[in-house]
Amino acid sequence: MKKVRIGIIGTGLIGEVHIQAFNKHPLCEVVAICDMNESRLREMQATYGIPEVYSNQLEMHEKCPLDGVVIATPDQYHREPVLIAARAGVDILLEKPIATTVEDAEAIIHAVNTANVKLMLGMTLRYIPEYAHIQQQFQKGELGLPINAYSRRAVRKSEGYRLNGRCSVNEYLGVHDIDFLLSIFGRDVDTVYSTSGNFEIFDKLGVADYYWNIIKWKSGATAALQVTWNEPEGNKNLLEMECYVNGTKGSAHVNLGGQQLNVATNTYCDYPELTLDNGYHIEADHFIKCILTDESPYAGGQAGVDALKIMIAAEKSSKEGLPVQVKL
Repeated sequence: MKKVRIGIIGTGLIGEVHIQAFNKHPLCEVVAICDMNESRLREMQATYGIPEVYSNQLEMHEKCPLDGVVIATPDQYHREPVLIAARAGVDILLEKPIATTVEDAEAIIHAVNTANVKLMLGMTLRYIPEYAHIQQQFQKGELGLPINAYSRRAVRKSEGYRLNGRCSVNEYLGVHDIDFLLSIFGRDVDTVYSTSGNFEIFDKLGVADYYWNIIKWKSGATAALQVTWNEPEGNKNLLEMECYVNGTKGSAHVNLGGQQLNVATNTYCDYPELTLDNGYHIEADHFIKCILTDESPYAGGQAGVDALKIMIAAEKSSKEGLPVQVKL
């Protein structure tokens, strides 16, 4: 069987994670990488044995036939690579967030719809088995209707310094939790209220150290999300991840830092075995299936736009100190 040919655009930290994930997939091969940083290109080529490297995306599409691309450029530079890939007629896995403005996000949606190519957002919580298990329990109705939730994602300070003020911690971490909770609670959001804290990271880089985001749905359901890049360097976990979702028939709680997942109803409590999987190879597998079949991505363009609108509302709320109404 002919292997799916993948190109990776953007070879930073996350781009390299995607190279590793797709290189391990038996049905595909990473045949090209593209980045403006020539030394990084050569480093990745030597490390992973990638046949072709390009510093220009247009040239890559002209010279190297591809079935799909992964776009892992900085957040504010998503629009143009997507438009180029769409015109080239290849399916796209785009790192989150979809964009940093609604205008760019809508241009991305228009481009992929016009070109009739698939767009999949890199919302990795949907592919981490423990989070996927919670989502499936609600989809099957085992836990009833979701009524409240709490989620937390935290990284060490060094991760904030690595990103050097290029994005907010909501854009970096919060977008994943927002998307995950929208996939369970639905799109009928009423308001978003957010508060942020300005301490060490803000003083050095000009972006908030943390956000508390409260999302309220028209049903009355509420979720509180905490994201921060203010964890001490001594924390053994580079990334702390926790989520609790309460439904009308039961609840589910995952704490990957504490290495625990439990699902409970009035009649039982289950502790499924943990995989401690970062989800990237599962995400890669889903993208390959979407390319090879008529399967639609779990998180498509609309999911990306929805999460972006919540983030923009949270930023506005944190500055004004008031809840912001949201229409998805």
